[in-house]
Amino acid sequence: MKRTALKKAVGLLVSTAMIVSLAGCGSKDSGSSSVDSAQESALAQAESESSAEEDADSQTETGSGEQITITLWSQFSDPNSTDGNYVAFYNALESIKTDMPNVNVVHEGTESESYKVKLRTAMAGNELPDVFFNWGAGTMAPYVEAGLVLSMDEYMTDEMKGKILGGTLDNFTFDGKVYGYPYSVAVASLYVNTELFEQNNVKIPETYDEFLTAVDAFKAAGITPISLGERDLWPGLMIFGIHAIRMAGAADFNAALNGEASYNTPELVEAAKLVQELAARGGFGDSAMGTSEDDAVAAFKQGRAAMMFMGSWLNGDCEADDAAVKGKISVIKFPVIEGGKGTADEFHGGSGETFLVSSNTEHPAEAAAVAQYICEKMSKDQYLAGSGMPAWEADMGDTSELNRLSQEIADLTKDATGYVYWLDSLTGGSAADTLMNEIANLIAGNETPEEFCANLQTLNE
Repeated sequence: MKRTALKKAVGLLVSTAMIVSLAGCGSKDSGSSSVDSAQESALAQAESESSAEEDADSQTETGSGEQITITLWSQFSDPNSTDGNYVAFYNALESIKTDMPNVNVVHEGTESESYKVKLRTAMAGNELPDVFFNWGAGTMAPYVEAGLVLSMDEYMTDEMKGKILGGTLDNFTFDGKVYGYPYSVAVASLYVNTELFEQNNVKIPETYDEFLTAVDAFKAAGITPISLGERDLWPGLMIFGIHAIRMAGAADFNAALNGEASYNTPELVEAAKLVQELAARGGFGDSAMGTSEDDAVAAFKQGRAAMMFMGSWLNGDCEADDAAVKGKISVIKFPVIEGGKGTADEFHGGSGETFLVSSNTEHPAEAAAVAQYICEKMSKDQYLAGSGMPAWEADMGDTSELNRLSQEIADLTKDATGYVYWLDSLTGGSAADTLMNEIANLIAGNETPEEFCANLQTLNE
């Protein structure tokens, strides 16, 4: 595929699917060691792209030639990670030095869960940096409501608006005002190690029954069926999330998450039951509750697990030069569950991650320009690095070296009819903490599916 302008294809995906189902309004943390040659080639092309720089320059011309400092916090803690979002972020940090020479960006990266604590502490003390990463939707609502972040409306030019793809601003818009820019559309899929399936004569599942058959076969062979790092809590949200989408359907599950419907439904109770049964039959191995997400990714990357349900930021890890599974992974739609309301074309994910600007910044125009620059630059680069679909229109150059898993996901989602965004980001705050802890208890077998749904329903009362 040569010199691809993706506005039509991705705009159709986002505007028709996300606008329908993201009624409430995307990267999780992972680390690896090396950047593969395909990523390096793609990102070298990205360095020549000038549209983000031109937009940023129009916002930051001061005429003084004086350099100002912008403080920036993010969850991108590992500059050597092969996660495509990390690759794109550090690429943007490097190129901004040349493209915005009047701005000195001072970055602090903190691992995902620790970063959440750091943000809450800074918010309470009104000590936020000039620009900071946020997961959008419900996680950014408290900052908007408290007046701690600036609206981007006055900084958005018509040209800029024309490049942002339809539907991707939804999770950053409150009361008609836009507070953040998108940089990706990330989708969760079922990653399967085709070599392990072939070696163990197991069929790649097309139905939920076949999925359970695969789980049992790999467990019997002493191979972890599904790699899960539940010690970090958020991975369990994704496992429950896709089961809930398949059982209740995207629209009804979104309604419950947004407080417009009940969690106490037969479909969501059944989804919880299926997750608990999956854990009880050894679907996640023997130590998922004590395994970190980094270790779960490493196990999958090393070929020690047959499957993993994860967001598209996993693509870079799977295709990294140091990955034992390079060239052996495929992505498939999570199987439909018989009797459920959901379809195979409803997905977990969407557009939601962004960089917000503190209302206390001494340099609002420059801080807004930095946020815009990073998001637009990352949109292109994370796509070329194989992390997710872009949220901005851009000339992608030669995409013949594009991560093949990204191409597979683009094909999987081309007929998408609905999305449910990441549960912790969609709900935010204490509601997100409740969801994570309840799902952990469900997986550990510490409560019944009925108790689980009843406890979640307290969030809507």
